[in-house]
Amino acid sequence: MSRKRFVLLGLFVVATALVAAGVAAARGRGPSVQSATATFTTAAVSQKYQVTCSVNGGDTFEATRATYTGAAVSSDPRLAGALTIRAWSLIDTVSGVGHLYGTFHIEGVGTGAHGTLNAALSGGKASGLARGFVRGRYGRVVASLGSTFDPNAGFSDGSLGGSTTGAGFIRSGRWCHPPHWPSS
Repeated sequence: MSRKRFVLLGLFVVATALVAAGVAAARGRGPSVQSATATFTTAAVSQKYQVTCSVNGGDTFEATRATYTGAAVSSDPRLAGALTIRAWSLIDTVSGVGHLYGTFHIEGVGTGAHGTLNAALSGGKASGLARGFVRGRYGRVVASLGSTFDPNAGFSDGSLGGSTTGAGFIRSGRWCHPPHWPSS
């Protein structure tokens, strides 16, 4: 075989290997959406800072910043493990209505999740949204948030994606974006 043909054969083999590797990589990172739910409880409260303030007109508010730790349970290992929530809450002490904002971190075995929580508070219940990222098989998580919440005792009977049927999902891989839509 001539040297020119040998070089062309070598280039053909390398190109074929690169195409095969690209197809295999694309197959492993293809877009997918799957239902996701988790339940959680955080009974331990630490680093708590709490202050009460009044505004003109008579409303009194309780502002709390604290770290709540506990456990998240899920059939998806990315949403199961030790849970830490750092939350800020502001609650009208008369009506029980308020707002909760925070961050969450779930540490599982070789995987986990992290993101933000944003919820309305009323009568000791938090209702809102959890949004973030999962590790392991990488993806983004968006889920409804429902829980009993007491700034002094933490979260109980909590759920991500379970307060409304089909309300939580994990989106993985590249995704198509309609024109003029945000990228996240």
